[in-house]
Amino acid sequence: MKYIICLSLLFCNFLCSAQQPTPEQVAHDKARAAKGDTAAMYHMGMYYCYGVGGVQQNYVTARTWLQKASDKGHPRSMLQLGMIYEDGKGVKKDPAKALVLFRKAAKKGEADAMNEIGIAYQEGIGVKKNIPEAIKNYKQAAEAGSTEAMNTLALCYAKGNGVPKDITLALQWLQKAADKGDVMAMDDLGFFYSSPELGNDCIKALDWYMKARDLGDSASLPPVGEICLDGKCKDADFKKIAQWMKKYADAGDGDACFFLAEFYTENIGVEHNYVKAMNLLMKDADILVNNHAKENEAVDELFSLYDSGNLGEDDQDKILKWLEATADKTNDADMMEGIGYIYTNREHATRQDYANALRWSTRSADKGNPTGYYNVGYLYANGLGVKKDEAKGFEWIMKAAEKGDRVAMRTIGDFYEKGKGVAPDHNKAAEWHAKAKAGEKESDGKREE
Repeated sequence: MKYIICLSLLFCNFLCSAQQPTPEQVAHDKARAAKGDTAAMYHMGMYYCYGVGGVQQNYVTARTWLQKASDKGHPRSMLQLGMIYEDGKGVKKDPAKALVLFRKAAKKGEADAMNEIGIAYQEGIGVKKNIPEAIKNYKQAAEAGSTEAMNTLALCYAKGNGVPKDITLALQWLQKAADKGDVMAMDDLGFFYSSPELGNDCIKALDWYMKARDLGDSASLPPVGEICLDGKCKDADFKKIAQWMKKYADAGDGDACFFLAEFYTENIGVEHNYVKAMNLLMKDADILVNNHAKENEAVDELFSLYDSGNLGEDDQDKILKWLEATADKTNDADMMEGIGYIYTNREHATRQDYANALRWSTRSADKGNPTGYYNVGYLYANGLGVKKDEAKGFEWIMKAAEKGDRVAMRTIGDFYEKGKGVAPDHNKAAEWHAKAKAGEKESDGKREE
């Protein structure tokens, strides 16, 4: 993982110094490299390392070009070559050789090479682990301009790792990195200023998070929304933040869609508008579905919005149709169960609604969803959309109880107690009520942990 991160940083720095290379640029650099230009050799090595500019990724060819440049004293090539040896890309892994190359590059003033030496000592890569020596090299790298080292030093001072804990020094190093345009440092400054240790300065936290997002760090947007929603940052310019959030929502940022929807429902920086919130949540949910996300909080919010009473029937139907189409697309059992619940509990529900409730709940149950089992049992036990059959209802609800559904456990206890769908049995009733109660205590304990 370290290798991937470091190479990515190097490559980002490389591309930031020039536009995405074209085949023409590669051909030009190849001609210059053939004449002994070390910078062009380095460029050729980077092109082949990452397979850009119309060339296929080839670590062997990349190493050849970087070796030529290194032999001529090009420090950045030494650093990149060291990365390749450290991870064994196209060559046998050799951390000791990598460290030799890092040291050569560091002697020539290459700040990132100094940082790599610090990492080597911190993690014991190619050398015996030595935290004081790691800190020494991190300081040298930071003073030479490595923003990665500045961030690492800040973390060391913040946690007291290898140095005395010193929040002031941590902030100073983060500030230096941020001043050089490092988005990781900006994000960390946002985190620091939002922490109790620094007085919960939410205004500064928002400012740094927003700067980081504006420079491309998408992970910095959610904290902005969370700070605004917690209600503690009274002096923030919420109207300005909402406009800023809208810019990213319009550009297709799912997190921005989600939080702007929350702003519309909570009247934060914008007027209440539940329809706009609905459309934004659908947009975010679609993004997550298309990205095959395991969790989709926007869907949960759509269910809540449907039940809130803040939408007209037409908009409720719009949500329901979206949910049905998405459930068909994703085969999501939880979504199917939720749709079944909506049809079961619709105001003035008709026989057709109950038929749809049974259809969706059964699809959910077929996928093993405990609440789906329960809902099917509930419909049979109460004769909703089907001929009333308490015994069949009992069977379905028992399946849910056996899967650990506490509501189902309590219901099974009630069925045994009242002889509903099964012969009365007060012992079994007590047994199932006890299981439900024990499950509640166990769940409460887990939440406390």
